Amino acid sequence: MDIPPAFLVAENGNVVKAMKRHQATMAWRKQMQVDNILNMPQKHYDTIKMHYTQYLHKHDKLGHPLYIEKIGSINIAKLKELGVTQDALIYHYLFAMEYTIKYTANHICACDACAASATQKMLIVLDARGIGIRDMGGEAFEYIRRCTAMMQRHYPQRSLRIFIVNVPAWFGMAWKGVKPLLNEATRAKTFILSESETTAALLKCVDAENLPVEYGGSCMCVGGCDINSSHQRLQRVLVDRIIESKSMESDEQIHTKTHVHSHERLPSSEVAPRKGSILPTLRPSFKKDFSGTVFDKLRCGSIFRTVK
Repeated sequence: MDIPPAFLVAENGNVVKAMKRHQATMAWRKQMQVDNILNMPQKHYDTIKMHYTQYLHKHDKLGHPLYIEKIGSINIAKLKELGVTQDALIYHYLFAMEYTIKYTANHICACDACAASATQKMLIVLDARGIGIRDMGGEAFEYIRRCTAMMQRHYPQRSLRIFIVNVPAWFGMAWKGVKPLLNEATRAKTFILSESETTAALLKCVDAENLPVEYGGSCMCVGGCDINSSHQRLQRVLVDRIIESKSMESDEQIHTKTHVHSHERLPSSEVAPRKGSILPTLRPSFKKDFSGTVFDKLRCGSIFRTVK
């Protein structure tokens, strides 16, 4: 069995440990049906999106996808009331991660960190605004703990840097509970920032036009960066197509609304599609460029060439 470089790097070149870890991950993926998760209906998708904010938004200065998660936004009580169990929430997280890897972080950039592990890493922003001390001892913390453990075990070498931003003054106590879950390498690339420190730190890594306004950037995606970035529109199409039992074929993807850039103004009739609807297609046709996938273009923020 070939061992992916990411597992070898994560285990500091120890072939035996890397092989065991990879085998454990393969067994876990089979048990959880992870390889088929992108073809399975996400019946809680809209409900979770209403009460838990996590999204992909453009990229950093080196081309790494920017993943933003508002850990302080998780309304566990409301989700439970609406029939979303913690296991269902974990399943949604898995779906989002697999989507990211397949459709967004599927092109390895030229930076040394990505080249060494042969994985496309992400710049991760975890927003702690709104999180309370009580949350850290309840189900919200248990959910965070499970997601963290899952990422550590089964998705090695996927983060370039992790910024925990807008942390409250008491966050040091919570960090003591989270820190042991992280390996040494992950701890070394995790930065804890107060509200006053957040903007300056993020702008060192992300151009202002690619960073949402609320974090000190200038991006204001029409309809909201959390639901209407190009990456999130594509994810919405995928979810809707699965519900309609339609596959995401490349030709269909090229003609979807998702290739309009997040910063472009849309007609008011196109800003907020109805739930469950398939986004309308663009009028111009696009010329395929086989030097990279459609999703590479989205990740890099490049503009497709229209056929005249």
